Amino acid sequence: MAYQISEPIDIPHLQTVLDGLEAEIDDRKQAAAALALQNAELHSELQRRLAESESFGRVLVSLLQKTVLEQVLDIVCAEAQGLIGATGSAVLLLTDQAWLEVKHRLGQPLATVERLPVDGSFAGEVVRTGEPVRLNDPTQFAQAQVYQWPTDLTALLALPLHVDGGTIGVLDVVNKAGGFTDEDVRVMSVFANQAAMAIEHTRLQEQAERVAVLEERQRLARELHDSVTQSLYSVTLYANAAGLALAAGKEAVVADYLAELQATAQEGMRDMRLLIFQLHPPVLEAEGLVAALQARLAAVEDRAGLQTQFRVEGERRLPIAIEEDLYWIAQEALNNVRKHAAATHVTVHLHFTAQSVRLDVVDDGVGFDLPSVRGEGRGGGGLRSIAERTARLGGKHTYQSAPGEGTRLTVEVTL
Repeated sequence: MAYQISEPIDIPHLQTVLDGLEAEIDDRKQAAAALALQNAELHSELQRRLAESESFGRVLVSLLQKTVLEQVLDIVCAEAQGLIGATGSAVLLLTDQAWLEVKHRLGQPLATVERLPVDGSFAGEVVRTGEPVRLNDPTQFAQAQVYQWPTDLTALLALPLHVDGGTIGVLDVVNKAGGFTDEDVRVMSVFANQAAMAIEHTRLQEQAERVAVLEERQRLARELHDSVTQSLYSVTLYANAAGLALAAGKEAVVADYLAELQATAQEGMRDMRLLIFQLHPPVLEAEGLVAALQARLAAVEDRAGLQTQFRVEGERRLPIAIEEDLYWIAQEALNNVRKHAAATHVTVHLHFTAQSVRLDVVDDGVGFDLPSVRGEGRGGGGLRSIAERTARLGGKHTYQSAPGEGTRLTVEVTL
């Protein structure tokens, strides 16, 4: 069977249609390729930002784990160079409103001065405006007449260190091959904000530690005056009185004075032993909280004639900062027992879990009236110190006591 085509095929028209289809296919291929390229670029940018964010997170955690300012500044300078490929860096902190001091420097070239004024310097301009300064032309450095620039300095990026809306200093990075870009400014601005938080955190921590040391010294000085100095003065009086009685031939009186002298001297020795132990618990950092409390009970309470019991459940080491505060809390409680409770027995109980640690100090002494010490401004320095240290740990403390019924202090800290 044969087929016949009733109308002739329009070959030119068909070719035109085919050409149009081919052109449309080419356009779509090009659009798909462009879209794929754009997606690849977006994916690459997203991956780079994620890696950058993870890097910032690691740096911030590392910074906040350090407690010494010099260590924090060293990390800041090293990471600042590594993030954008600079060869040198420095941290300048405000010492007052007029001067910036170079606190740390790393790499090459190094800053050639120890401090520079806020007025008339590029770093000072960063402080005054709160905005980064970027210089990729060495001839621009000559404008800062007050600053002695290194001869091999070719590029500078200075960024403000912002904390709570204020500026505490400047982070400098120098000499990146090809100069610093807009992207470098963006990356380093984020990093500088994190660095500023870590620097200020460490400075405040060191300041708090200095205040705590000063307060502890003042407290020990008061105790030294109130206890040991008074004991030594009494020893002198009894010795003089015994000498006068001996010269008068009053042997019975001499014996009484010597007995008082011996008792007073022993009390002074106990007070001095307590003060020395408070100055430096030798085993706390080396062996931990449990060993330090055992040593304290043996060195002080046992020798003072108190019956002691020490119980531990789930023993494990804690961060040294937590162990230090718990040790001083226990020490304050034991000092109160020894000085005020008139107790014959004291128990210290430490209970460790995966999520918390609890300290109990229990005595069978005279106790006290809880409402009378809960009023604002009431309670001795030891009670206030326990409350302050517990708050610093983010924990809670409770007392159970009544006149004639002893006292239980419980401190619980969530880890």
